[in-house]
Amino acid sequence: MTYYWIGYQTEWATDVAFRDPASLASIYPALVQHAMLHFKSPDVLRFLGERRPYARFTGELTTSFKHRPEGVRVKHWARGNSIKMYDKAGSLLRIETTIAKPDDFRVFRPASNVPDGRLEWRPLRKTVADLHRRAQVSQHANDAYLDALAAVDDTTPCSALFDAVARPVADAGRRYRALRIGDPDELALLQAISRGEFVTAGFRNRDIRRLLHPGSFKAPPELQRRLSAKLGRRLRILRAHGLIRKVQHSTRYELTRRGHLLTAALRAVRNASLTQLIGNAA
Repeated sequence: MTYYWIGYQTEWATDVAFRDPASLASIYPALVQHAMLHFKSPDVLRFLGERRPYARFTGELTTSFKHRPEGVRVKHWARGNSIKMYDKAGSLLRIETTIAKPDDFRVFRPASNVPDGRLEWRPLRKTVADLHRRAQVSQHANDAYLDALAAVDDTTPCSALFDAVARPVADAGRRYRALRIGDPDELALLQAISRGEFVTAGFRNRDIRRLLHPGSFKAPPELQRRLSAKLGRRLRILRAHGLIRKVQHSTRYELTRRGHLLTAALRAVRNASLTQLIGNAA
């Protein structure tokens, strides 16, 4: 008899240990609120390996919140795979990725019927031969989720973040204007680059153009080039202010820590009521 060993379902967890339960309890409600309010469908798809969520996803995506004996849990499902966050044993913050449908991911391997054939990126299989890749993609999902939560608990005053971009800066001998964080166009750009779907893979000029100018890809080529060049100049300003950086050997950008903090601060301040702001300040 021959056997085909598989991992029907795998779970991969990352634990963040706190000094004591009180330390975790002081920030966990904010983490839960951030995960429920700000992680939208494209964000979760990116966490779970979908590189082009708008073009290919046809399944159902669900987010749930539940009180359990072990703690409070936030869980996101997408086509049989999931990622969740919960407080465990009082002082552990656990992020856990569960994979039950591995073919949504890719592994660099030969064809199944040609073991010595050419290596290519192919669908991940349930066989135990691909368990190493399951571990990699699961850890990547956990890291991306934690990175997206990183801006929640920061003691930097919002005034310091806003003042830092409210004046012109010089970079590589050139002067760049201040950011206008009250301008609708500037706010739209900052909201676009901070979308959770760009956490894992970064974003390109065309990704942001698709959000800011959804009909531009049907426009004449000359107009598309002008929009691309204009957006490129605006992204260069963000780079000069240290909000984004270029991903090496690619045309992609990613948010820096300062960028995460600024966009999170803008989102929090603009969504909060005056009563909430005064209460937090007190």
